[in-house]
Amino acid sequence: MMLLIALVAAAVIALIAFSVGKGMTQHDYDKLVSEVEELKSKEKEATIVKRVSQQMEAIAYEQMSISNKQRDRAEEQSRLAEANAARAEEQSRLAQENALRAQQQSLLAERNAEVASRAAEEAREQRDAATYAKSISDTLSFRTLSRSLGTTALSKFENRDHELAKILAYTSWYFADKYKGNPYQNETYQALQTATGAWKVYSMPRRGAVYGVSVLKGGREGCVAVSNYGEVALIETGKMRMLLQDNGYDFRSVWLNEKNIYALSYAGELCVLGFDAGLQTVDLPDGKYFSIVQLDASTLLLVARHLLVWFDINTDRVKSTLLQTKELSTVVKRKNKTLVFYKDGTCSEMDGAGNITPRKSFIKGVVTASLYSESAELLSLGLNNGDIAIFKDDDSHFTTLNGHIAQVTGLAYSNKKIVSSCYDQDMFLWYLPKLKNVNTEKRSEQSAKTPKGTPVEWLVPAKYSPEAWGLSVSVKGDWVWLGLSDGRIVKQCISVANMSRQVYNEIKRGLTPDEWMQYVGTSVEYVKLK
Repeated sequence: MMLLIALVAAAVIALIAFSVGKGMTQHDYDKLVSEVEELKSKEKEATIVKRVSQQMEAIAYEQMSISNKQRDRAEEQSRLAEANAARAEEQSRLAQENALRAQQQSLLAERNAEVASRAAEEAREQRDAATYAKSISDTLSFRTLSRSLGTTALSKFENRDHELAKILAYTSWYFADKYKGNPYQNETYQALQTATGAWKVYSMPRRGAVYGVSVLKGGREGCVAVSNYGEVALIETGKMRMLLQDNGYDFRSVWLNEKNIYALSYAGELCVLGFDAGLQTVDLPDGKYFSIVQLDASTLLLVARHLLVWFDINTDRVKSTLLQTKELSTVVKRKNKTLVFYKDGTCSEMDGAGNITPRKSFIKGVVTASLYSESAELLSLGLNNGDIAIFKDDDSHFTTLNGHIAQVTGLAYSNKKIVSSCYDQDMFLWYLPKLKNVNTEKRSEQSAKTPKGTPVEWLVPAKYSPEAWGLSVSVKGDWVWLGLSDGRIVKQCISVANMSRQVYNEIKRGLTPDEWMQYVGTSVEYVKLK
């Protein structure tokens, strides 16, 4: 471009010169000069434009260079980013592989731990089972040892070796108590009873059969006993005092409060006696009377074979009577109802107003003795075959105690112990420490069935054989009073805890190591009991 302008300017100058030389006019000359100046000006502008263009080009080149560098840097950063992304992806893949491997190892370790845990648990269960089996075996062995020591103690008593007998009796109780056995097992109970002489015998003067025994009320210790020879005896503080002796009466039952004694005669008389003096006889409607049942604070129910009589103790008068078509065998008050049992094995229920409604029998058989314990909330029924059936308040069968072989004549209850008398000349003491946990299954010695949760040993009674029929029984605290057919009244301790303490206080030593080896054995570590 600049070259072209220069050529044009030179051409113009040449033309001017040529024109001047030809005599060109001044006007044309000025015009030419003006054009030359204009061309020079344009040349300068062109030069400036060129320079600006060059500068712009240089700037453009510089910007392009910068852009190229930036592009190269961006490309480099992109490559780096791609490399980093690839590296991160590789690291992520490796991390996932490591996590998966760790998870697999964890699962494997967990499975191994579970296997080891199961193996350890099985080993522990086997060890516990073996320990438990050994414990059961040891416990049974010690309980058997307890019975054996009791039997040996009784043998020593017969041989008049009283010192050793008492030591063996206490040792028998020691093993039964320590190993949670039945301390009322017959051998231990009889050994302790013999060691303490924990009974006392009283006799009616005329030897009348003692059909009724009732313990004294309040803080007084003792009983009132009545016989079929018209005898009423007060036994208190170890002494017996006769309150009445009249064979015109045939007493079959007795009830007392803190003020008076009520003795019921079989022929239909009710004798009301004071403890110190006084006698009033109330003639009753015709009947053969055998039992007194307290209905409430002021009313007694007098039970005859075919008659029920309501008697007011405030007025000493008969309130009402109810004739029965069937012969009665026993009557018992249970909460707000009275249960009436008949000789034909049936049963009725009577409300407070005296309305009687037949009901389903509790058990097959004739009920000859009955007892309701408010504290245990259990109804005990003695049968004519010797069984004692126990029922809960919802009438469900609780358990059956098998031991007597004849008609049960009396029942009493105290501190989870049931005492029963019978025509088989035995008094049984049934110790049921798990009384409310015994199930409903009946046990018999032939089938060896046992109420669930109750070892057989807890259903085996301690036995007292007075060689006479037990006709009546009454319990207060740790003492039982038994009325016998030969006129005796037996007071007997029914607490092995009391008897064992007494024996411990009486003995001066325990078994020697040699005696321990002889009577206990070498497998049991020697214990100095005193």
